[in-house]
Amino acid sequence: MSNSPETPISANPSEGNSESVQTVEARQFSQKIESLAANPRHRGAFFTEDATAKDLALVTAKYKDIKVYWLVDPQSDLIYDAKFFSYGGAISMAMGEMLCSLVRGMKLDTACDISIDEIESLLRDSSDVPATSQPKDVSFANLPMLLDTAREAYPSAKALALASTQLKQQAADQKNSRKTSYENLTEADNAWLKKEKEAQLRDIELVLTSDIRPGLNSDGGDLQIIDLENGSKLTVKYEGACGSCGSSVGATLAFIEDTLRRQIYGGMQVVPVELPDSFAYMSPG
Repeated sequence: MSNSPETPISANPSEGNSESVQTVEARQFSQKIESLAANPRHRGAFFTEDATAKDLALVTAKYKDIKVYWLVDPQSDLIYDAKFFSYGGAISMAMGEMLCSLVRGMKLDTACDISIDEIESLLRDSSDVPATSQPKDVSFANLPMLLDTAREAYPSAKALALASTQLKQQAADQKNSRKTSYENLTEADNAWLKKEKEAQLRDIELVLTSDIRPGLNSDGGDLQIIDLENGSKLTVKYEGACGSCGSSVGATLAFIEDTLRRQIYGGMQVVPVELPDSFAYMSPG
């Protein structure tokens, strides 16, 4: 019998001790290794998008012919899921498959402490027959360096995941804050439009008296309300110096509108008009 790498372990030699020794020497790896290598369930890769969507850290580690991908919860350090790629033979494939099965649900530090002895034992067909014909330290030599690389990669991956989660939370908070402000503004505007016209005029007069007229009076001017249409179009007449001032249709008008929009109604429009001096307006009492 040739020493082909496809010859699986025979754990139960049929005749005599010498024939058993010959079978052990001829085998290359266990039937379990052969089965896992032929039907891997965890072969594949995770990408940054996979981790970000779940607020997880993506840890990747490669050593020689095997690469692992771990999704890790940065809050608990627990490995959520694991995949691998192997560029080697059946032993490397089986090691990657067994490692992925083991680490899911483990803390990352615990997973990185998995030993060659543990992996080799789990890949045996029976407890008294080694999993490979070569010494286990040779067959699974890549494991310690692979796990050391994963351990070293985790701190930066964890920091990145935590920062990404924080940014997402801040964006969500800002969105909710903007939504709340908009809803509050809409509610206030709706309440204003439902008021009786007399009540609306009284509110406007209060704002004019407290925030607008003092500035106009200091320059020798004033204004009076002529009418309010649909709660949103306020017609006013400038008096005194304001009537001949160029800013009455510019900066002064903009200030009046801005003040009323902030304090009364967001859609307020102020329209100054020229009326004869004989016109009289009775403000609401």
